[in-house]
Amino acid sequence: MKNLLKIVILMISMLTLYGCRDTTLKQLNKILTSIEIPAEITGDIELKTSYGLNGVTAVAEWHSTAGNVISDTGEVFVQVYDQTATLHLKLSLGEHFVTKNFNVTVKGSEDLALLHVLVQEQLRFESYEITSDLPLYTTYIQNNKTIYAEWHSDNEEVIAADGTVRCQESDIVVTLTVVLRLNTAELTEAFTFTVLRDSALAPVNWWHTVPVWTDTVAGEAKKPVPPHCFPGAVYRKVFSARDWWLGIEAVVTLPEFTPDPERFDETKLSYYLDNASLYLGGNAQFESDVGLTWSIGYPTKDATAYSRSGIAFRPFWRYITNKEPDCKNCYRNSDVKALEYYYFPGDKIRISVFTPEIGYLQMRIELLVPTEIEKYAVQRSGYELGSDFNKVFTTPLFPSEGMGAVRTEFKRVNAIDQVGNEGHPTINTNAKAEGAIWHEVYLYREITGAIYRVPMTAERRAEMACPAGKNVNGDFTNAIITSDAGVDAALGGETVTLDPCNGTGKLYNSVLYFKKKEKKL
Repeated sequence: MKNLLKIVILMISMLTLYGCRDTTLKQLNKILTSIEIPAEITGDIELKTSYGLNGVTAVAEWHSTAGNVISDTGEVFVQVYDQTATLHLKLSLGEHFVTKNFNVTVKGSEDLALLHVLVQEQLRFESYEITSDLPLYTTYIQNNKTIYAEWHSDNEEVIAADGTVRCQESDIVVTLTVVLRLNTAELTEAFTFTVLRDSALAPVNWWHTVPVWTDTVAGEAKKPVPPHCFPGAVYRKVFSARDWWLGIEAVVTLPEFTPDPERFDETKLSYYLDNASLYLGGNAQFESDVGLTWSIGYPTKDATAYSRSGIAFRPFWRYITNKEPDCKNCYRNSDVKALEYYYFPGDKIRISVFTPEIGYLQMRIELLVPTEIEKYAVQRSGYELGSDFNKVFTTPLFPSEGMGAVRTEFKRVNAIDQVGNEGHPTINTNAKAEGAIWHEVYLYREITGAIYRVPMTAERRAEMACPAGKNVNGDFTNAIITSDAGVDAALGGETVTLDPCNGTGKLYNSVLYFKKKEKKL
């Protein structure tokens, strides 16, 4: 009897459960039937997370088979052409659920197509490397329809949203974004521009105009100790301590060079064996010599052959680097055909070597006052350069590792170099370089966030006159004559004449000697 009663109770429970399940599914299906999703749409649709009917609420879970057409939340991404997606709905009450798929077509937009046409026809720029303002508008007319535009810049200081361009000291990449709208259609496009550097803001064009700093320089390194002379030339070298210098500038009148008439070698292209140079330089990790050397060249504007001896000072830059593919100890000079960059004794120039960016140097030479020495003035006149010829020479940036990143030494040098004799004992000579005038000499330095010119005075420089006294060839004790008469020593001024006046006609070293391992000039 008890077992029969249990069976009856179990059967009643099962019938009740099945009845409840059936009721729940009916309720879910009624709710499902009440949900309407259009077969074609042009914009976002509402996909609820729950639906109710007759006091019963079911939980809804939506999934789109094409999330780039319709998202799971009903966001629609209209394109130019029709697109399709299937929306899968799962409707749940407790543990019971029903499902249904809705096939939906998102209609293409003619307005959006017109926005694309606008981009192709009106938003194509002549160049994406720019220096001038861009034509950016807030409305455009396309196919007689008004389209609204909203521009945004990721760097308003360089390119503003209205298209105003402000060039900076270096090239800068800027991205502009425009949002185009027509009725409900919306299109976002991005454009990347490179705003080229403003040449007027480049260090080569303004560092020589910065103020002079005459106060104490906080934390400045002590005056350096000069090393031993490097053999092979007659030279006057003035150099700074290793410190946070960024370059060197000088206003200088070029000397007049007279070669020793007995020291020549007919087998050489430039047959005199002594040669004058006046240059600057720097050393962070490697040495550089950058300036002017007395050079062969074209004696007249129509000449097709070089002179056999020097006729003018021409720019050169010699530097050591690991960055050049074709050289380590690199030597460059100005184009021999560029007659406007022939400089002559008596020319007053401004010459500078500086760090325009970390790891690089650049040289600038500006002719301030042309020579009045008749023979050289006549020579320049014969080149027929005209009165408005280019008076500023600049090198390209060239590598000099460590510049701007480590403490650096800078120098100025007057020299009589001897051909084929570098590192060997200086040979007696009657060659001379007379009348160089260093009117002003400055070191560049960043102080309180700005670039200044700091006078290269005796208190912050070391000096060398080489050879120092006698060597195996002769006596050079009085070979170098310096003075601060007529110049301002407080601005680094000095006059320099190189006149060994001890020539014997000797061409090359023939004696035995032990080569010293010493620093370069």
